[in-house]
Amino acid sequence: MNHEPSSHALTPPQILLDDIVALDVSFIDFDGREGTGVIEVHKSIADDVRDVFALMHQMKFPLQSVRPMSEFDYDDDASMAANNTSAFNFRTVTLDPTRLSLHSYGLAIDINPKTNPYINGDRVLSEGATYDPAAEGALYLGHPVVEFFTSRGFVWGDAWDKPYRDIQHFHKPWNDSFEERYRYEVEKTLTEHQINLEAIVPKGR
Repeated sequence: MNHEPSSHALTPPQILLDDIVALDVSFIDFDGREGTGVIEVHKSIADDVRDVFALMHQMKFPLQSVRPMSEFDYDDDASMAANNTSAFNFRTVTLDPTRLSLHSYGLAIDINPKTNPYINGDRVLSEGATYDPAAEGALYLGHPVVEFFTSRGFVWGDAWDKPYRDIQHFHKPWNDSFEERYRYEVEKTLTEHQINLEAIVPKGR
């Protein structure tokens, strides 16, 4: 898998890229039409992601776009503005440039991020987004997509003990085996970019 450097993301080590898989998926768009896309995830959650896309397709839960982050120059703001569902992106946490996101390891996925925004007080991302749980493509407590993810061991970003809501976001928890596998090469990358080495243990967003 290719991953070119950009101004919006770091360049991940090859050992991590080797564990990222690109899944071809089908979905229903907001006009009720069949669509296809590609989502890049860590191989350990590939089956879960295939299954949730099958569920969303079956229930006709609409998605705006499913494109890899390379098509947005790894710019999370641009992807959110396009309401693009995505996962892998080797980057730091939103509003915290000292730590890596779980998206960096392909362990997190964002669903319809403009419909299901990040809300922190008066700050809403994507810019101009509003959250309406009754809207098409919106997620809420008890929604079948939310229930599916949590049944597979994912954490939902609107059901955690944090001072912000990340309604679009689901992730599989970090575990020690990931740190053992990736720590050395990721630390090299972080050192080159003068990022806090504690960032090897990622945060959700």
